[in-house]
Amino acid sequence: MESRAMHSHSKAGFTLLELIVAITILTVAMSIAFQAFSSTLRGWKRGNEVIESIHHGDFAMRQCASALNSMIYFQDERKRYAFRFEKELSSSLPANWISFVTASPYFLHPNDPLAEGPHRLQLFIQDDEYGNPALHSISMPALSDEEEFIDEYDPEPYLITRSVQGFEILIYDFESEEWTDEWDFDNRIPKRLLISFFVISEDETEEPVVYTRVFNIPAAESIDQPLSSPTTANTTVQDDSDGNTGNTSVNVGAPQ
Repeated sequence: MESRAMHSHSKAGFTLLELIVAITILTVAMSIAFQAFSSTLRGWKRGNEVIESIHHGDFAMRQCASALNSMIYFQDERKRYAFRFEKELSSSLPANWISFVTASPYFLHPNDPLAEGPHRLQLFIQDDEYGNPALHSISMPALSDEEEFIDEYDPEPYLITRSVQGFEILIYDFESEEWTDEWDFDNRIPKRLLISFFVISEDETEEPVVYTRVFNIPAAESIDQPLSSPTTANTTVQDDSDGNTGNTSVNVGAPQ
């Protein structure tokens, strides 16, 4: 009887080998579950970063569309309406610089008084207060001398967004039918531009998301038939049949 009781008691417990096997299986199962959870968490985080980058990229592109579509150009000997472009690099990303006259209030500080009318807009990549590249702008009166205004007033660049750390402009050459990063004209505006914004994420290991769009510039239609600057008035004097001088008429922005 006592032998049977001892035999029954030994069958009710676990051997060391069974315990080790059970722990091993549990460890493997927990490792697989953790990896699945970690992968899901990374995917969720990356998805949020992509959504956030889409928000910033779309924000910058919509403002850029308004500014370029509202570009203003008149033929002017002092080149006050000219489009200007420079190539730069920042942290291995394109950091181009453009300047043009526009009537759009976008890319300006909310309290900027120049938002109410035409103004010259500079758009560029510059380091923010933390030393990271970011999209900035500077505005000035449309007819001011660009270099003199910067030297005299030293305006503080307006931070548009920290998420855009790269800015690239390509100009379409209708003669070669190719995109180029060269602009050799000092008193004209381009007819077509390819704009790219490089939006970075918080994860430095991830490549930036690039948003690209082609813009046809409405004001460029006046290049073949340019208008004089509206600040220049052509005055004509009309005489009546008796040789008396009549009223003076002023033609503003008449074709050259």
